[in-house]
Amino acid sequence: MRRVTRKAWFGPKKTVGWGWRPQSWEGWVSTAVFVVVLTAALEVLKGGAKLIGLIVVLAMFTAVLLVTGDPPGGSR
Repeated sequence: MRRVTRKAWFGPKKTVGWGWRPQSWEGWVSTAVFVVVLTAALEVLKGGAKLIGLIVVLAMFTAVLLVTGDPPGGSR
């Protein structure tokens, strides 16, 4: 997928694992917002709505990663 920002907010991991890591202040803010929204959703939602909320929040953050980051990677 093509990045829609001038600079990458997220870049490939350089240590253990595979995935993205924040590379700019926008990436760090996006990650912090994700954690706050996820925590709030898990506190507020009950039952089956909790799982749906988790999936929706995770899908939205994944979309942000895909459109603002470079391709994911890991240690080589």
